[in-house]
Amino acid sequence: MKKKKVEYIDDGHTIYSMDGVGRAKADTKNNVGLTKGERRAAIKAALELYIPRVLGIILCFGIAALLVYLWLT
Repeated sequence: MKKKKVEYIDDGHTIYSMDGVGRAKADTKNNVGLTKGERRAAIKAALELYIPRVLGIILCFGIAALLVYLWLT
């Protein structure tokens, strides 16, 4: 048996009012709405997270290059 497809008809009622939901006004210089101290803390946290990973990847490539050099000489 095939299920009968229900046709959606917009009757205009609102389930939840979306007034006030949306992007908060922000000045053009600071798009995410952070203060100067919060922005510095976010940048510092990102650098503390990513710098060790990037250095680890560079170290692994250096070790691989050294092993290839020693293997081929």
